Amino acid sequence: MGGVVLIHELTKQASLDVLARTSLGRLACAQGAQPYAVPFSFTYDDNYLYSFSTVGQKIEWMRANPLVCVETDEVISSQQWVSIVVFGRYEELPDTPTFRWERGHAEYLLQKAAVW
Repeated sequence: MGGVVLIHELTKQASLDVLARTSLGRLACAQGAQPYAVPFSFTYDDNYLYSFSTVGQKIEWMRANPLVCVETDEVISSQQWVSIVVFGRYEELPDTPTFRWERGHAEYLLQKAAVW
């Protein structure tokens, strides 16, 4: 009947490795007491998650409250899977000379991702 379920906490490096291998997740933000979660594509590089979006509800909410949460999964089977939850801060890279290098780096990374 029922098998033994084993839950293991990943090391920080194992979690970062999963982030480097995945590109789809859920982004959660909040306005007041109302949470909002949406699927999004991202790429991970050097302790940062990069994504592209047009202005809409999530961008407006993250501008007002930059605290965010990202969840992603790596599923091998219904019995073997990993979930990663990352807490962070939204940071916009505006199209200004100050952020030229960062925007170029983000665009380079995102262009390598098939879903972008």
